Amino acid sequence: MDNVFVTLIPTAIGIAISPAPIIELILVLFSRRRVANSVSFIVTLLAMTIVVLTFGGLGGQAAEGGTSQPSALVGWMLTALGALLLVLGVKNWRNRADTSEPEIFARISGLGPGAVAFLAFGAVALNPKNAVLLLAAGQSVGASDNPLLVGLGFTLLATLPYTLAVGYALLGGAAATARLDRMRAWLIQRNRLIMGVVCTLLGLVLVLKGLGAAL
Repeated sequence: MDNVFVTLIPTAIGIAISPAPIIELILVLFSRRRVANSVSFIVTLLAMTIVVLTFGGLGGQAAEGGTSQPSALVGWMLTALGALLLVLGVKNWRNRADTSEPEIFARISGLGPGAVAFLAFGAVALNPKNAVLLLAAGQSVGASDNPLLVGLGFTLLATLPYTLAVGYALLGGAAATARLDRMRAWLIQRNRLIMGVVCTLLGLVLVLKGLGAAL
């Protein structure tokens, strides 16, 4: 695995620690059909991560026009994605005092596997931060010497907390359930604060990386 994977580790961590999808998964683990629902969530999450990552890689290759070095266009694309993350970061930081629980969280316990799959789809494709980070990471994966291996490693790292949470919940018994419930409450209270910090830091990284390739 080449050095591209190392440079993508912060991005993968930024996706992995997204509060809202983690809260959603914990609530799925407390739902009435938790085994089927958790499998549906994880499978869809992995599939959508690969799809969006691949889409970003194809877009980056098209922008590079077949050259081996990142083009100025790719650089400006990364800069634009980074700027979008900065906007999201500032917005979440300004609303960090809002600790209200989104309405969807209260409905998750009654959902079935199909609805949970759509929930996981939204956690990737409809989550602005995760979608932006995956598109940007896809461009780097597509430009690597071994995109398949780098993409696989990135996907596993970015989704690691979710797979660990499912295994822990299903095998850890009552103690695991209690700890996950405390984690859910903690994340809800700090959702916007965490999003503000993560989006701002990763936005700066993408802007600097993009400008370095564009100028």
